[in-house]
Amino acid sequence: MPNKAYFAHARVGLFTHYTYPTYSEDKGTNYGGTSFSQTDPRTAASAEEAAFLFDGDKFAEAAHDLGAEYVVFTVAHAGFNLLFPSETMKATGCTHKCAESSDAIRKLLDGLNRYSIPLVLYMPPNDDHDIPDDDLRRLGWYQNKDARMAFHKRLIREIYDRYGIGNNGGIAGFWFDQCGPTRDVCDFVRECDPDAVVFINTGITANTELHPNSDFIVSEYYGSIESCDSDTLPVHYSQVNRQIGGWYAQSGAKAPTDARNLYRYTVRTIAVEGQFNCGIAWSCGPYLDQTWVDGVRDLLTGLGDLLRTHEGIYGTVPGRSYVEAPNAILSPDDWGVSTETPDGSTVYLHILNYPADGILRLPAPADGKTFAEAWYGDVRLTLEPAEAGYTVILPEKEDCDEIDTVVKLK
Repeated sequence: MPNKAYFAHARVGLFTHYTYPTYSEDKGTNYGGTSFSQTDPRTAASAEEAAFLFDGDKFAEAAHDLGAEYVVFTVAHAGFNLLFPSETMKATGCTHKCAESSDAIRKLLDGLNRYSIPLVLYMPPNDDHDIPDDDLRRLGWYQNKDARMAFHKRLIREIYDRYGIGNNGGIAGFWFDQCGPTRDVCDFVRECDPDAVVFINTGITANTELHPNSDFIVSEYYGSIESCDSDTLPVHYSQVNRQIGGWYAQSGAKAPTDARNLYRYTVRTIAVEGQFNCGIAWSCGPYLDQTWVDGVRDLLTGLGDLLRTHEGIYGTVPGRSYVEAPNAILSPDDWGVSTETPDGSTVYLHILNYPADGILRLPAPADGKTFAEAWYGDVRLTLEPAEAGYTVILPEKEDCDEIDTVVKLK
């Protein structure tokens, strides 16, 4: 069942901006618009069109292929346009700011429930940078924070009434952008569902502080991974969000990377000391025509295959015997990182760089553990105590996994 403990121990998620933007003449912005296709840059003509075109089954299949343990998806983003026919929104007179009859959230929830993947809804509670002032006045938000927060509470109540709570196949919680709403709104979420998860993003890279209203530390990394070797990127113990081809699908975008690059960064992230903040949420999403940025859909499948076929990913915690510090990168001289079972009985050494002589030299375990056996698959390896710790004699390089040689210490 999705709850705080489930999310705290989750390793991989999928984070998607799928939006219909409102162009604001007085603010001159048009932020966050999902394009129709790879070659057609137009955005949706309305929130109804965006919701109508969305295919929840196809999206859920992509999340499943990735091996995602949760999904964060926009119920609203640019212009606070809702992707379902909200009576709360319609009551304000801003009927153009929600779908007329189509419901993207219901379609997505139904699709994800087939795979038992929890859904968290993204919401920007303080959004006015791309909402025309006339709309802000209709909403009652214009220079009136109390009215805005009261609206959000009504909307959250409507969402729970419409979709149900997480433990019954409904909404698992909310991912609030822009430093989140006021505390009473977050408390209201928990009143509606005591098991709900609340994320508060403060927009800080490598954030080290837990927002007082948030269940998890969140770092919104502005930057894609495809233009560099992921070994050179720092990792962190907060929930890490990195883009594959952009926050949302834009015409002409590309994802020139490979599943190996994403896998190695995923492994390094989940191994970071203190990573009990939902691991990494890879950010990408479909075009309005329900295709994906070139290469992205194959990347999700390729990454998922690697995650499922390597031990020591799901159901593990960061290594306590061999600790990966926050903000670390992986140099060619580093052998890799470690994860372990929650009870510490098995330590997984993720050997990302094969040592030149085939001998893995380990320091003394930081937590004082002692080891009796080392295994690579069903092959028992030579494990010898050394003055500074242990040595492990690895199989020949050609017999090892070039992406991640996982050695189990017991």
